[in-house]
Amino acid sequence: MFKLEKTLKFVNVDLKYLKKLHDVSSEVYYKESNYETKPYLGILLTTEGRKYVLPLTSAKEKHKFWKNADVDRFLIYEMVDKRGLGKNDVYVEQKDTDEVKHILSAIDLKKMIPVVDSVISYVDINVHDTDSEDVKKYKALLNKEYGYCLKIMDDVVSKAGKIYDKQKSTGKISKFCCDFTAMEKVADDEQNAE
Repeated sequence: MFKLEKTLKFVNVDLKYLKKLHDVSSEVYYKESNYETKPYLGILLTTEGRKYVLPLTSAKEKHKFWKNADVDRFLIYEMVDKRGLGKNDVYVEQKDTDEVKHILSAIDLKKMIPVVDSVISYVDINVHDTDSEDVKKYKALLNKEYGYCLKIMDDVVSKAGKIYDKQKSTGKISKFCCDFTAMEKVADDEQNAE
């Protein structure tokens, strides 16, 4: 059974470790090039002494067709006036209103990964006077995502647990799902190397 480790935390995951996971489970979010500039951001959970990260993925056009919540994923969104959005923002028009559903990101439960302390760093979402304007803008987005996640976290934790438990009990890996057992061996090796 998954649970939050005290409070909701966003973490970044080390890219070298992601590569190791990707080598044993190709569904892990990882790209060979241009990935060093994109942080792997996710929500930290624990289960039976293991830590797992549920990845947050940036909004994409395909997310327009997703339900707000499904058995294996969630959209993180806000309702806003379309006039305040940029040309690259992903949104869905709504009937009978001037507002649109602005998709901020998505949580893809099938892509969750095991981690150990040495491969994660905690994300500071607090805005500081010394932050650049770009960092302040990024942290504003993170705070919106954080606030939304707080509202749905019980459902997220429950559904993540069901996906994990089903794979572990049956040994069957669903389509587009990471191989939790193979990745846990990598996590154990990483832990033992510390």
